Amino acid sequence: RVSHMHMSEAYQITEALPTNDANLKLHEGWKLLSVVVTTHPNGQLHPCYILGKSKSMHEEPSSD
Repeated sequence: RVSHMHMSEAYQITEALPTNDANLKLHEGWKLLSVVVTTHPNGQLHPCYILGKSKSMHEEPSSD
C-alpha cells in the first residue's frame, strides 16, 4: 500500500538527484512528493526527486 503525503504536511524536505539516493531515502521512511526535471551544466536532463518527512517521523521516541 502506498501512503501519500502532501507538500503542506511535510516537516522537512530534501531532494535527491541520483536514483540510488532517492531509493535510500524511501527506505529510511521519507515519502516521495514530486519528481521534477533538472538541467545539468552539460545540458543533460535528469530527474530530481523531492522527498518529505512528517513531523512525527522527525521526532525521536521518548525515553520515559
